[in-house]
Amino acid sequence: MSQSVTIYIDPSEADIMQAYLDSTGEDKVGTIQTYTATFEGDVEADIKVCLGDPPFVDAVLYDSGSEVELIEVTDTLLGEYTFYYDSDIYTVVLK
Repeated sequence: MSQSVTIYIDPSEADIMQAYLDSTGEDKVGTIQTYTATFEGDVEADIKVCLGDPPFVDAVLYDSGSEVELIEVTDTLLGEYTFYYDSDIYTVVLK
């Protein structure tokens, strides 16, 4: 089974988040913005813009609240994030 969710982000917010991702960042780590996609079967994905040196995007898939899959961090917000879990494919598209 394959599922896909598209999350539309206001262009000005996307520009602010990407400008931060392109900066030198901070010495501490934390989350400044989270975009959540909800799939069937109590599966969710969080795409998080995180503080760091450098800043990064952290993409995590959860099943019933437990972390089950990660994607390697990136420095680009908009695009497609695909998770492979339990013989299923879960895709989140940020536009």
